[in-house]
Amino acid sequence: MRYLASLRAKYMKLMNGRYGMDKLNRDMLILWLVIGFLNNFIGSKVLMLVGLLFPLLALLRMFSTAVYKRSNENRKYSELKKKFVDWVKLSVRKFKERKTHKYYKCKNCSAYIRVKRKPGEHTVDCPKCGKEIKVKIRAVKEPKVKVSSKK
Repeated sequence: MRYLASLRAKYMKLMNGRYGMDKLNRDMLILWLVIGFLNNFIGSKVLMLVGLLFPLLALLRMFSTAVYKRSNENRKYSELKKKFVDWVKLSVRKFKERKTHKYYKCKNCSAYIRVKRKPGEHTVDCPKCGKEIKVKIRAVKEPKVKVSSKK
């Protein structure tokens, strides 16, 4: 038990003033594992070299003493990741509801407005900025089904 305590103390002394781990480092290491797994099937030397950049960058960031710069990088990464995740969620939702709802983007505030697919012209209030938006939904044409008759 004393050995683990001394090992922990040495680690704390080493990391004093260093940046440490964050979400960007964690995601780079996960990406490295994914690339390594894929490379087992592909067998590309270029992919292997590109994959080695991620753990090296993660280590450099982890032991960096420029804490302010690393935290800004992590903040920007978190913002980009959130935008991407929100876009994916919206795209999945649009796809799931494509038969029952239509999505419009407000020209004033860029918020998305969900409107039920009822043919005709509608006036919708933006939930974010309150501006009225006129939308026109066309009737969906049903595909013609050929009826074959056997004699």
